[in-house]
Amino acid sequence: MSVPTITAIRVRRLLLILPLLVLAALVASWFWGGSKNAQSTLPDVTLETLDGQAYALTPKPGSIRLVELIYTRCPDICPTTTIKMVQLQKRLLEANLMGNGIEFLTVTIDPENDTPDVLRYYAKQLGIQPQGWTILRGDEQTTRSVMSSLGFFSNKMEDGFISHTSSTYLIDQNNRVMRKFGMGEDFDPDEIYQELLNVKKEG
Repeated sequence: MSVPTITAIRVRRLLLILPLLVLAALVASWFWGGSKNAQSTLPDVTLETLDGQAYALTPKPGSIRLVELIYTRCPDICPTTTIKMVQLQKRLLEANLMGNGIEFLTVTIDPENDTPDVLRYYAKQLGIQPQGWTILRGDEQTTRSVMSSLGFFSNKMEDGFISHTSSTYLIDQNNRVMRKFGMGEDFDPDEIYQELLNVKKEG
């Protein structure tokens, strides 16, 4: 059998099985994508406030929470996100919504370096107001549990910087992720403000 004939046979076989491969890929994508979405929750674990008080991430009936995961040595995306959340907080305070069914959580992904004093300085420098906004830290294991449950990934580099997922999370009263937003320049305070208002109206 000639080489062109063999090649033609292989091409026909590939064309026959290609739709099956595409279908299999779509099914796998649906299955795994659905699993990830189903697992995107704020875990019921206990962290600590900057005053050393236990803070349980239990479901909060009647409340929605916007969660950011940051580390204070981050050179760009983390402080940019926090600054934009501060802008959003100001609007919510003016509307008397901050702390009244809407809360912000900031969780450090670098508890070894982000001590309470370091986090207090970060909050002061960026203008975080305490009303309705809680800054949290935990041990390495609990921190990883929070990240894993939300689908947030990080990797500490040799230079001490951390590469990480660029997502923030809107959490419903049952600790489920309602929606993901970006970080840094992809965090839009106006869009998120409107989303929060819509969720509040829907009850």
